[in-house]
Amino acid sequence: MKRILARLLLAAATAALVISPVAALDVDWFGGLRLSDGDRSYLSITAAHFGSDHREANDLAHHLKRPGEDLPVLLFLAAESGRSSRYILDLRLSGLSWWEIRGRLGVAPERIVVALPRDPGPPYGKAWGHYRNHKKGAGAPRQMVLSDTEFSDWIGARVVSRAFDVEIAVVLQARAGGDSLGQVVVRQEKNRAAAKGATRSEHPASGPSKGKSRSGGRGAKGGL
Repeated sequence: MKRILARLLLAAATAALVISPVAALDVDWFGGLRLSDGDRSYLSITAAHFGSDHREANDLAHHLKRPGEDLPVLLFLAAESGRSSRYILDLRLSGLSWWEIRGRLGVAPERIVVALPRDPGPPYGKAWGHYRNHKKGAGAPRQMVLSDTEFSDWIGARVVSRAFDVEIAVVLQARAGGDSLGQVVVRQEKNRAAAKGATRSEHPASGPSKGKSRSGGRGAKGGL
């Protein structure tokens, strides 16, 4: 009996050694930065979306002036261009705008501003209209230039759209209304939890539904 108990205690101790570091990483995501819990959640989702290692993403964030806006753009450009995150960080720290860095890396504007079924409204409608006219072949388009914030919002809207299966325009409109992407994430997390709770209440004994499409009726979704 003592031998069995000893084995159980050893197994429990081993499990704790495996689980504890992961739990610590969850708590320490972007620690020491002036970010809300929603912003941390948003950056965590973004880092996971682009397959960024936790420690690398955390270190990059600590070198950026505005990590909530800048880290998603940096990770996106690294994924699109194939260049290292460190190389892109150095370009940013040299004083270049994200749009200038995009140009140096050869990332096409159409990889940032995607086609949407409807105008997302100001300030994003201008870039949306530019993209739509360019896709329709309406002559040689003028150079489109996004501010750092607009660049970040387009990338963030696509990440949130993909994570929560909501329309990109809905995310952009929330940003235009004054919500941060962190606040949008918090609201979507609450909506998802409420929907799951309602489903369990209505169908307590049923299994997961099959054969339902997730793409109908919500417009363009993020496909980074």
